[in-house]
Amino acid sequence: MAASSYDAIPDFGLLYDSVPLYAARRDVAFYVEEAKAARGTVLEVGCGTGRILLPIARAGIPITGIDGSKQMLERCRAKLQGERVELVQHDMRDFDLGAKFDLIIAPFRVIQHLATLDDQLRFLETVARHLAPGGRFVFDVFNPRFDTLVGADGVEREDTPEQRLPDGRTFRRTYRIVRVRWIDQVSEAELVYYVDGKRYVQAFEMRWYLAAELRHLLGRAGFRVLEIYGDFARGPLVDGCPELVPVAEFTG
Repeated sequence: MAASSYDAIPDFGLLYDSVPLYAARRDVAFYVEEAKAARGTVLEVGCGTGRILLPIARAGIPITGIDGSKQMLERCRAKLQGERVELVQHDMRDFDLGAKFDLIIAPFRVIQHLATLDDQLRFLETVARHLAPGGRFVFDVFNPRFDTLVGADGVEREDTPEQRLPDGRTFRRTYRIVRVRWIDQVSEAELVYYVDGKRYVQAFEMRWYLAAELRHLLGRAGFRVLEIYGDFARGPLVDGCPELVPVAEFTG
């Protein structure tokens, strides 16, 4: 398995948990509601440090979390307090857990890290193999704002003002869009972490989708789309909505 880009930065789990934008996201309650409605077992793909996994587990729901980052899983594991949780390190494109789940979730734009069609289809095939009969697959991606994409200029902009970490070190973060590849529908992004003045760059690609494309992609992989919400309050899919949140079932 290839090393995760998250593990190239020291103490990454701590830095991730220190970003206010992540703590302020409104997706946790939505995914907890989905997990309760499933009335069964849950798999979270890209569980990270447990931002969504732990609230689901603490609602009394058995959940398995998979992530490619050793650091993120270690930090998640350290937060456990006896909940029914299994954590597995693996590439999300191709894993075999030997189990099926009533609900599989991929929150916070996980699927946007799959830039090629081959990777997207491999991932969806893997999800389908792990869904129990009647199970659902729920995930989210951002609804692209083309004015923002056109305006990408490569300039670093701060999204986390300087703060003190628990151990006393200073931390702040910036982001920038280095390049937009329009044909590929990919933004080449960088998150820049400054820890006590030392600069760490996490470079990655973000594949963006339109709603019609998601329907076609899921259909090609054998899924039927039951709903696409426009936000985590289950608002309608309309022009300008911030998110695309599909709910799908595998029909083969």
